[in-house]
Amino acid sequence: LELKAAWEVDLLGANRVASQAAQEQLQGSQALWHDARVSVAAEVANTYYSLSTCLQLLNLARQDAASRQQTARLAELSAQAGFTAAASAALARASAAEGSSRFTQQAAACDLNIKALVALTGMAEPYLRQKMPIALIKPAQAAPFLIASVPAQALTQRPDIFAAERDVMVASAQVGAAKVKRFPSLTLNGSIGALRYNSQGTTTTLDTWSFGPLTLNLPLFDGGQRAANVVASEANYTQAVTVYRAKVRQAVREVEEALVNLQSTDARKANAEVSTQGFAESLQATQARYNQGLASLVELEEARRTSLSAQSAQLSLALERNLAWVALYRAMGGGFDAASTTPAPL
Repeated sequence: LELKAAWEVDLLGANRVASQAAQEQLQGSQALWHDARVSVAAEVANTYYSLSTCLQLLNLARQDAASRQQTARLAELSAQAGFTAAASAALARASAAEGSSRFTQQAAACDLNIKALVALTGMAEPYLRQKMPIALIKPAQAAPFLIASVPAQALTQRPDIFAAERDVMVASAQVGAAKVKRFPSLTLNGSIGALRYNSQGTTTTLDTWSFGPLTLNLPLFDGGQRAANVVASEANYTQAVTVYRAKVRQAVREVEEALVNLQSTDARKANAEVSTQGFAESLQATQARYNQGLASLVELEEARRTSLSAQSAQLSLALERNLAWVALYRAMGGGFDAASTTPAPL
């Protein structure tokens, strides 16, 4: 039994540089894994908020369709009794059909959102359909604060930027390794063996070992290969730096866009509430006047459309704000901790 080994004397730190580059690659891979988790979490949150808003719009469309059906029924009875023109009854029927069509379209959109959430979470569709109406009973509370700015240093907590930074460090280490390979290297060879034989009932064991020779490798003539490797590694380093800078600029853009959307939705919130309440009161008053014969069906339909539009806009504004918070969460790295990727010392 014989074991042969060779040990390269790390005169210029080539092995140390290679080990450091491997650790940087490991940390970068772990950061990208966290980045994928954040992306999935953000996508789930966006789909959930979209579904929640869709279900609220569906409930609004259901109430609107029922109101239009009731108006159409009363208009038909009034036309049959000769109190209103047949054109008014036809307009009421058309309005009821429009409301029913909007409800059907909204229901289909909610079904698509549910199926998207099923695909993202892996949960059973009946379970999600059962839980979503319960989640809508208590509306989400608005955040009690508004973020106006984010420290630039916080961007370093983004996993994609951390991974890009690791790529730069790996590329830098590879440049150093390529340069080291242009210099001589020293290798020590050795072997350890064990011999055992049996002769006439006598067992003999012999241990052998040897060290040497000491080999010196001089890279004198390689046709320019090592020099070309240095140039290639330097080009890779330049590329890694360019990618890193691009990711930083993209991160700044995503954070700024999320902050702008948050500030915009916060500024529009009060106006949306006043608009919704005002148009709802106008619809209620017009409905009362129509029931007393003091308003036409055209006036009622106009009031209904404006009220429905205002309520839909308010729900869309709430969705936009929630999506902006999710975007800011994702732009800030989703709670990524760079220290968690640092491997324990050997």
